[in-house]
Amino acid sequence: MKKQKHHSNIFKIDGVGVNLSNFYPVKSEDEKLKLRKKYGFSQNDFILIYTAEFIPRKNHKLIFDILPDLKIQIPELKIIFCGKGDLLDYYKNFAKIKEFSYAIFTGYTKDVADYCRISDVLIMPSFQEGLPMGMIEAIATGLPVVASDIRGHRDVIENGINGFLLDVHKILRFKDAIIKLYNEPLLRRQMGQFNIEKAKKYSVDVVIKQMAEIYNKIM
Repeated sequence: MKKQKHHSNIFKIDGVGVNLSNFYPVKSEDEKLKLRKKYGFSQNDFILIYTAEFIPRKNHKLIFDILPDLKIQIPELKIIFCGKGDLLDYYKNFAKIKEFSYAIFTGYTKDVADYCRISDVLIMPSFQEGLPMGMIEAIATGLPVVASDIRGHRDVIENGINGFLLDVHKILRFKDAIIKLYNEPLLRRQMGQFNIEKAKKYSVDVVIKQMAEIYNKIM
């Protein structure tokens, strides 16, 4: 009986494909300002965003630990938390007790893309990630990133190029990176432009094309 040949080549594709149809940058500063007004923010607000479920491994605690110092150095600071989860009520209550009136909790929302478009910096201090889908969606809107230096984040972020990757146990470095981006709008724009292009390689359309090319090679 003739043995069948099996192909043993290994092919790499960029993840499973992220649907980026709703995640795109604003066309102008005027459009961004109109969106900000729609959601109750001003032109001068410096907006951080974290799009993540409220669970322990997402490490929201790091953000709340640095918020008081950030607010002192960035008076116009706002931070948007998009997501639900077991710890949501805890952190909403914590923010109320600490009088973090500049922390906005959206819970589950279909407006994540708009919230990303009106923001200035994505912060993601999670302890563990696979391919960070939320990060890829957010950078597609043109956001620079301050994130934990972990597997998954390293696949998307080149430290110093399109964001900062930091030791999750050295929380003051997160504060310093955010302040650096606050003080350097040109750097924010450069990282954001890089990320718009970076995100495209993870889009579902690109991944489907990569898979089609692989199938053509082995058929």
